Amino acid sequence: MNLLETQTSFVTSLITQHKPQDTLQLGLGNLDLTLSVCQSLNEINNAALTLITPSVSQHSNFLKEMNKLKVGMLSDLVELIRTPADEVLPDFYFQNHSIDFAIINASDAFDQMLVALYYVDKMLVSKGTVIISDADTPVMKKLCRYLVTERGYTLQKSLESTVKSPVVGRFLRSQFNRAPTFIKNRVKAFVNSELLITDQDLGLQCSMIALTKRREEGEIDMDFDTLLESIINE
Repeated sequence: MNLLETQTSFVTSLITQHKPQDTLQLGLGNLDLTLSVCQSLNEINNAALTLITPSVSQHSNFLKEMNKLKVGMLSDLVELIRTPADEVLPDFYFQNHSIDFAIINASDAFDQMLVALYYVDKMLVSKGTVIISDADTPVMKKLCRYLVTERGYTLQKSLESTVKSPVVGRFLRSQFNRAPTFIKNRVKAFVNSELLITDQDLGLQCSMIALTKRREEGEIDMDFDTLLESIINE
């Protein structure tokens, strides 16, 4: 199985598992993979995909491919928006738009991706899923780390990268982890946190990753039948 097939299987299996109703994708990414996303969502009743293509070329390429394949899902399933994500997502948020599944394709512009991710985080429902492609690029690494360390996201699934941290670094961190607490606290005050807890330690050293948003405070973590039974038994 080649890389594209592996990535396609990764994404479509998560769609099949979660059966999202409202999906947001930022960037066209790989055209074949995006078409597979459309086909998977098309199998789910009442599913909808908002696809933001920030460039004219991405927009036209997607339309051409859909017309070539004569796929009838474009008008029913996909809302295609040709506007940069950092411009359109604030409007979505203030219109109380919510999503339960997001796919974010990498961009070199850190500021745009940071703004986009900020609003995706706000619109994503409790325990929703966000998939980040090219998670091993410098920009996306920082954003993944932010979601896990600052926003309480948890690792759901990942495509592992073959890159490993240097042996010396792993040895020094193992020694640090064995040190007494007071020494650790002193070191943390002067050393970059990324040197003490690496992406590999967090499970983020991967090419594609799926993260789960934290459960909102006060939310009951049970299905409807269990909740109903607990109310009846009270």
